[in-house]
This record gives sequence, structure tokens and C-alpha cells, in this order.
Amino acid sequence: MLQFIIRRLLWAIPVLFFVALVSFFLMHQAPGGPFDKDNNKKQVDGATLASLNRRFGLDKPQYINPAAASRLWASGERNPLTVGRAYLDSQFFNYVFNAMRGDLGPSYRQRGKNVQDIIFKQWPYSMRLGLLAMIFAVITGIPLGVIAALRQNSIVDYISLFFATIGVSVPTFVIGLLVIIFFGTTLKWISITNNDWNTWRPYLAPSLVLGLSTMSFITRITRSTVLEVKRQDYIRTARAKGLSERMVIVRHILRNAMIPVVTVLGPALVDLITGAVITESIFSIPGVGKFFVDAIFQRDYSMIMGSTLIYATLVVMANILVDLSYGLLDPRIRSQG
Repeated sequence: MLQFIIRRLLWAIPVLFFVALVSFFLMHQAPGGPFDKDNNKKQVDGATLASLNRRFGLDKPQYINPAAASRLWASGERNPLTVGRAYLDSQFFNYVFNAMRGDLGPSYRQRGKNVQDIIFKQWPYSMRLGLLAMIFAVITGIPLGVIAALRQNSIVDYISLFFATIGVSVPTFVIGLLVIIFFGTTLKWISITNNDWNTWRPYLAPSLVLGLSTMSFITRITRSTVLEVKRQDYIRTARAKGLSERMVIVRHILRNAMIPVVTVLGPALVDLITGAVITESIFSIPGVGKFFVDAIFQRDYSMIMGSTLIYATLVVMANILVDLSYGLLDPRIRSQG
């Protein structure tokens, strides 16, 4: 098991490097830069723009710096480490080296603030929203899927599939707007302005909106896996041995049917925490997603790169935890590990 964890952690290194490379490439394909002139704000002259680019290292080549390596070589430097470091003295590799030390750099648009400070300050808001959405999705989706499978082709099955299909099909922003209009404006059950996001109460409506799609997906995958498992030979054998129906369902059907469900729970939780951009915008939640969108429009390179790397790290760690959880559900997997 320890070798498996180490192997997966080592595989995470090239994955994160590739994510950083693709993010950097796509980010620089957008026209302009973080210090471009804005007609609605004070103009930045050319000398100031050049000074800012030099201060933050944006005047260096994007990927490699052969000119710096050539100058060192011409000056008589023969140390391969020194020449190689000069060759990689570029925007991308400087950012990667700093990120490996835990430094995500300063924000180009929010003066005096580091990216990691901004993310960690807004992270609790996104974490609360994502956790509540996942709790709602799990405690609602799994029972609905199990009941629908055990009562296949009944009215309960049809109602569960009906709501699950609606939850998957209707976009989050539509559901969010309907909730605000109906429960906030008409019934006055929820507050849509001046919310104190340091308490749990304002998160209830956004978490239901955010978790509805995940709940619907969990319902459908739980139903399909339970239907597949309950038709297996060992289920008929368990019933033939005289086990009670409750024991067959709990110890044989559910335990084996939960493996595909657990597979999607880890990435789903990360997706709910990091991907709640629309929900955070609709309900004005000051989470990481909102700041990430603002950074894209402002071309805040360091903020975009830092947020993307943290998101990717969470996804990788979630997949590793999901793989480890297999052994708790299926002894065959544990013995193979």
C-alpha cells in the first residue's frame, strides 16, 4: 500500500507540471497583459509599464532564455548547472521553481497581496459551500438511487428518475435564479442581500442549488450499480442460504454497489468546492471561484496560475484518496494492494 501511495504521488508531479504548462500557454494566448491601459482608469505610460514588467519578470522570455545562457557561455562560464539555470530563466520556469517552494507569487492586480494569501483567505467560503452541497448530494442521492433500484419500475423509481433527470438537465444558473425569485423575492424565506457569510445559514440555499446536479448524478449511478449487483449469482446464493433481505441488501448489495459511487465522490467534492463559480456569482459569495473569474478578466497571471495549480492538486489528491478507499469496500482490492 505504501508503494502504491508513493507511486501515485510521483505520478502527480508530471500531471501538475503539464497542467501548469497548458494553463500558462492558454493564458498567454489571450491578447494584452495585466498592466494594459484601461480607458475607465488612470492611464499607465510606457515607462511605468516597462518598469512593472521588469519588476514582476514579465520582460523575460516565456519558456526558455537561450540568450542569457549564451552570454554566460561567452563570458567563460562552464558550470552546466549555472548555464542550465540561465537557460531556464524564463517566466514559466521561474514560476514553477517558486511554486515548488510554496511561493505562488504576488497578485498583479491586487497590490501588496500574495496569491496564496488571497486564496487561503477566500477558501473557507468555497469550502463551506462545497461541503454542504456534497452532504446534501450524498444523503439524498444515495438513498434515492437505492430505493429506485430495489423498487424498479415502480412509481418511486419513476419519480426518482424524473427528478434526477431534471437536476442533470437544468443549468445551475437557471435553478439559482428560480430559487432567488421564488424563495427570496416571493416567499421571503431566504435573504438575497447583506448576508453574513461567516455563518452557516446563508449557505443553505446556494448549497442546495450547487448540489442538485451532483445529487442527480449520484442517484442515477447508484441506481444503475445496485441493479447490476442485485442480479449477480452471489446475491442469489446469499438469499438461498437463508439470509434476511436486510442483511443481503446492507452487507452484499450496498457494499459492492458503492465502489463506483465512491469513485465519483472524491472528484465531485473537489468540483463542488472549486467549480462553484456560477453559484458564487449568483448569490454573491466571496469565494475562490469568484476571484478566479475576476483574475481571468483582469489577466492576473499569477492568480490564474496559482488557482489552477491548487485546483489540480486537489483533484489529484482526491483521486488518490478514492483509490485508497477501494480497499475498505472490497477485500479483493485490498488483498491485491
